[in-house]
Amino acid sequence: MPKHYGNIMNLNDALALINTSVSNRNAYHLEPLDVPVKLNQNENPFDWPRSIKEEVGKFCMERPWNRYPHFIPEQLKKMLGEYVGVSGDAIIAGNGSNEMLLVLLLALAKKEEPVILCQPTFTVYRLLAEGIGSGSETVYLDDQFQFAIEAIGKASEKLPRSPLILCTPNNPTGTALSEQELRTILEKHNGFVIADQAYIEFGGFNAIPLIKDYPNLIVTRTFSKAFAGAGLRMGYMAGSEAVIREINKIKLPYNINFFSEHVARTALEHRAELAEGISLLIQERDAMQEFLATLPVTAYPSAANFIMIRTKQKQELFDALVADGILIRDVSSYPKLENCLRISIGTPEENGMLKASMRKFFNQ
Repeated sequence: MPKHYGNIMNLNDALALINTSVSNRNAYHLEPLDVPVKLNQNENPFDWPRSIKEEVGKFCMERPWNRYPHFIPEQLKKMLGEYVGVSGDAIIAGNGSNEMLLVLLLALAKKEEPVILCQPTFTVYRLLAEGIGSGSETVYLDDQFQFAIEAIGKASEKLPRSPLILCTPNNPTGTALSEQELRTILEKHNGFVIADQAYIEFGGFNAIPLIKDYPNLIVTRTFSKAFAGAGLRMGYMAGSEAVIREINKIKLPYNINFFSEHVARTALEHRAELAEGISLLIQERDAMQEFLATLPVTAYPSAANFIMIRTKQKQELFDALVADGILIRDVSSYPKLENCLRISIGTPEENGMLKASMRKFFNQ
């Protein structure tokens, strides 16, 4: 029999070594339901054309898999810079905008200065802030789910050096900041302002041109939404070149695999083709907004590819849609979102099925 020296740690002792900022949190979880119409994750419902996929497949067959990807994806950074209007040196690319947010908080957040969040918003911000031990300070959106600019200003006075995260357009409410609102915030806040603009191609003010005026502004973007690349896990950030140079020091080396890098470049090369789907989704969103106004629900204006509604029949409506093979997102556990559901915009056919199911439920 093998000899053991000293005490062998038991499972409970091992678990006790995990940081309490992690062990005290609930896991981020999405309950999987197998339905034919999936309108719960804000995905672009239009897949890439087969011809583009075949182009990518040919590259993957020819590219050696035993070699590392580029240490610095200069060509991708250059293309991203051209797309958003900055130099390639003002860009960092990574595995989804979530990785970019983690890198930013590792570089900017401090335990004595909690991250300022405008709730209700994307739950990953709080998960990351608490996971690294800084915690978060909440500023609530107003009763119409608009950004409370005055309250944000007061939080900035209280925590002048804390990172402030603004999701605009905001998930799950669809709210977007105007240029003047964002400038007002940037002029009041002395810490870094992170504008998460995952949905910007669908609407709202594009914050990137403000980087030249405000070196404390960093903008994160993703390929998951408008670029129909949710399965790709590609995102990026833009900021002043000097700030990006410092942030880049904490980014993991070789963080993008060669496949993702190439597909992202391919998406940018074919963005005119992909833009057709974006335009159609905007039209479908606006038509859905008009339809929802005819039902006994409160539908909130949205600049994204989803619409949030409130109804006292929240659970009954959710269950009725699932019974008809349609899945939307229950967001009622978010702060201030009692009885709220979020509807992603699908294809015209999917949206038609949703409308028919909702008419049936409400007897209209």
